[in-house]
Amino acid sequence: MNLTTRIGGPAAPGHPLALPFPPPSPALARSITRVLLVLLLFVAAGAAGLGLYASSYSGRVLQGVDVSGVDLSGLSVEEARARLESHFETYAAAPLTLTAGEQTFQLTPAEAGARLDGAATVAEAMAWGREGSIWDQSRAWARALLRGVSIAPVVTFDAETARGSIAAFAPEVTRPAVDASLAYADSGEPEIVPDVTGIRLDYAATQAGLAERVAAFGSDPVALVTHEEPAEITVASLAPNLATAAGAVDANLTLTAVESVWHIPAANLRPLLGVDPASSELLVDRRPIAALVESLKAEVDRPASDAGITVDGNGRLAVVPAVSAAKVDVEASVAAIADGLLAGDDEIPLVVEETPAKISDAMAAAAVERGEDLLDPGIALTWKGGEGVLDRGDLLRALTIRSRPGEDEPFVFGLDPELVRESLATYAAEFDIPVQDARWRIIDGKIQLAVQESKGRELDLDKGVEEAVAAFIAEETEIELDVRTINPKWTAKDGASITLGDDVLGEGGTWYGDSSDARRQNVELGSSYISGWLVPPDGVFSFADSSGLITEERGFMTGLGIVDDGNGGFTTAPVVGGGICQVSTTLFQAAFWAGLPFEERYQHPYYLPAYGQAMTGLPGLDAMVNIEPDWSVDLKFRNTTGDWIAVVMIADGAMVYARIVGTDPGWEVVVPEPTIDNEVKAPTDTLYTDSPELPLGTERVVEVAQDGFDVTINRTVRDGGKVILQDSIFSSFNPSRYTVMRGTGTGLEAGTQGG
Repeated sequence: MNLTTRIGGPAAPGHPLALPFPPPSPALARSITRVLLVLLLFVAAGAAGLGLYASSYSGRVLQGVDVSGVDLSGLSVEEARARLESHFETYAAAPLTLTAGEQTFQLTPAEAGARLDGAATVAEAMAWGREGSIWDQSRAWARALLRGVSIAPVVTFDAETARGSIAAFAPEVTRPAVDASLAYADSGEPEIVPDVTGIRLDYAATQAGLAERVAAFGSDPVALVTHEEPAEITVASLAPNLATAAGAVDANLTLTAVESVWHIPAANLRPLLGVDPASSELLVDRRPIAALVESLKAEVDRPASDAGITVDGNGRLAVVPAVSAAKVDVEASVAAIADGLLAGDDEIPLVVEETPAKISDAMAAAAVERGEDLLDPGIALTWKGGEGVLDRGDLLRALTIRSRPGEDEPFVFGLDPELVRESLATYAAEFDIPVQDARWRIIDGKIQLAVQESKGRELDLDKGVEEAVAAFIAEETEIELDVRTINPKWTAKDGASITLGDDVLGEGGTWYGDSSDARRQNVELGSSYISGWLVPPDGVFSFADSSGLITEERGFMTGLGIVDDGNGGFTTAPVVGGGICQVSTTLFQAAFWAGLPFEERYQHPYYLPAYGQAMTGLPGLDAMVNIEPDWSVDLKFRNTTGDWIAVVMIADGAMVYARIVGTDPGWEVVVPEPTIDNEVKAPTDTLYTDSPELPLGTERVVEVAQDGFDVTINRTVRDGGKVILQDSIFSSFNPSRYTVMRGTGTGLEAGTQGG
């Protein structure tokens, strides 16, 4: 289309260029053309000016641009970032106020973990007015120039730091919800403690408000955002349970189990009641109840105990009742107590499982009846030359009862063989006659028969015990005991074949020259009674058998000897035969050096130096004897040389000697130095004792202070290099005190030593 042509002529009707008015005149057309040219020139000038404006701010922030009030107009990137970061550093160090009602708290943005991204923020400031078309940019320039533009800074928060800094104020702002609860008045009546609404701090909302304030570089207070939290258990929900709570603890609680009863005060029950948060129903804290039941369980639990049989105060058999096993079911008992409390029960039994014993009272009663039938008749005893009886008392003392749970006959009766032997031994003691071997003694230098042999007799207790036990079990009431005749090993006719060597196998010697006259008499008389006795091969020498009784009738006098002080100790005091222990000690030393083994030997309670010196003594090489009519503390040794030996004693007024004489077997006796340890110092004070045996005004030293100690003497006996005996002599001496005896009457002559 030729627009020029169209303009020159009228437009066709309905054409878009058709005008309702007539075409302009030439003058008007010229005016319009001028205006258009001016406009074009103005636009061209504006465009040129905008181009010059944009060019002048190249690399700098456009005019009117700020970051939350910090003017960055015309600043380069580096300048803008430096200004912005300097401002933020100052701002972040200044405290902001956080509020919660009337409460205020101080917190700096830096403490809250706020960090400025200066590069990103400046980049956004630089981007303002430099995006879109020239028209969009020019409009942005104009807006910044006329009204200014504020860019939000790019600020980040460390979430953990922010939450932690806000949480520091939480204890003063928040509170937990408190459920309504039960309490008890002084009267014991339950009452409700009202619930308390809780306050919760909204960390996310508070942090958002803080971030908004920091992003604006603002200083206005920031509210700590809180929310109310209602209690789960309220007064209204708990009120219906008051009646149940009152009934649960209105009285003391009694617990029972088997034969046991325990009482728990009502005040101790109240802390057990609580409330279920989900349902507001009452519940019982079962943990302390479980602990209580566990402690009671130890008193109740027991194993089953079968019925038994005992002897009552009248000497009759009686039943020991059976006891069933009991075991507390802790879990079931706790449940029963908890349910019972809520039900208002004041007495609640523990749940106990009981198991009966295997042997019942009825079984034991039947056995008691059977046992009485066994005991009552007794067992009559007969033997050649005598008779006796094992009566009910003897049988009852020896009665044994063995239980057999699960058997048809759960009790088996019998007799203890050793106790039966003791009962039979009372008859044997009266009936038995010990065998006596012939004994020889050197008298006037010749071997002479000193004791005639004689046969012995004894009840056969071994067989008698077997028969008595068997008769009791078989319910028999009579047995006959066997009597055995015991022939002597050595008879008078053996004397003709005795040969005695003249070798000294061992020798002992101790000093008694400063003894009192009475003690001297006893030492010399005792030596004479012991001297000369022969001991056959493998025979045993007995000091008591050889010396006989130590009595005044046999010439012994009252001298000083070691006796029981009646307080568990010993002391030196006047005694018939005082000094006889020096004879036994001297003989003991001779037998020791001869290499003979000892069958019986006793030490003195405390150390007597005279016995540990001399020519054959050592500390601990002593032997105490005490010979009474019905018992004796004896010294015995065995002749293991294979030949006859003799004991020779010589008391010359100063020394008493003992020799073992016979045929030298050629033994070597090796004894190292004694080992002494556990020494105990003697008391340093002097003990004075009164004695009517000493003349009035007389004083005699009867003990000197000696330390206590333990001593071991080892001995080895060799025959041609072969060890035939290795033994030890051990003594433990108590410390002795310096003791002076004061005379209160007439009696002993003055002397210096006892023992």
